[in-house]
Amino acid sequence: MFSPDGNLYKTMSTLFDILMIGILWFLCCLPLITVGAGTTAAYYTMSKVVRFKTGYLFKEFWRSFKTNFKQSLIPSIITQLVIVVLVLDIYYVWNNRSKLNDSLFIILSGVTFLFLACATYFGPFLSRFTKKNFALFKMAAYGAFRFLPITVLILVVFVVMVIGIYLLPWAIVVFPGLFMYLLTYPMEYVMRRFMKRPKEGEPGYDAWYWGETNDETPVHEEVTPLKMRIEAPVVATRVVETPEDEAPVDETPEDEEPAEEASEDDNRFKVT
Repeated sequence: MFSPDGNLYKTMSTLFDILMIGILWFLCCLPLITVGAGTTAAYYTMSKVVRFKTGYLFKEFWRSFKTNFKQSLIPSIITQLVIVVLVLDIYYVWNNRSKLNDSLFIILSGVTFLFLACATYFGPFLSRFTKKNFALFKMAAYGAFRFLPITVLILVVFVVMVIGIYLLPWAIVVFPGLFMYLLTYPMEYVMRRFMKRPKEGEPGYDAWYWGETNDETPVHEEVTPLKMRIEAPVVATRVVETPEDEAPVDETPEDEEPAEEASEDDNRFKVT
């Protein structure tokens, strides 16, 4: 019953890990400027250690926290300021009802939804991809609206968790970890749409985030401009041997252009 291979032991171990990550997230968020780094580390650890059973909880959490600390500072501060302003505006409009304010309330609610949708995707994307903040924000915005039903479901669960914490303050160390665990399922699905799995034998083929799946689904066409691990096709060019006084002939088909070399700016994945 209590064997390490038993279902009860595995379930209790998973629940303990979820609780520990929630507590670590809470402690890291006490200095408000580290909310971004703490959230990114929590998702990274939850996905890698709890969901895909790779690595050690504390080691992976602190590694991700330190790796993303600097890059997450400015987005974290901006996100908190915007949320405070939006919440205060909604509160003011709600308590001063009028026809004009009713319309303004709807507009503010819509803006809040859009902002929270992008913010929810930003942390997981930061934990996985090596890009600048603006590029990550564009990816997060695209993912949030490309997979809108998933985004709505995520935000509904988020609101339920927030209400639960409001009603049960002690749940501040439980619900964040639970939410992060539930988030790994839709978010991993979304992020794989931005990734192309290397061929078997190539570096990264057995990376932990591929799990046990053999999913090699190509990147959606709409994502192509984001250059997520997209390799440029190679067009064979054969040079025909000619006498020394003649220039070599390029037999590349006229309707095909030589492939561009892969840019050094292509996205890279975070440390694993």
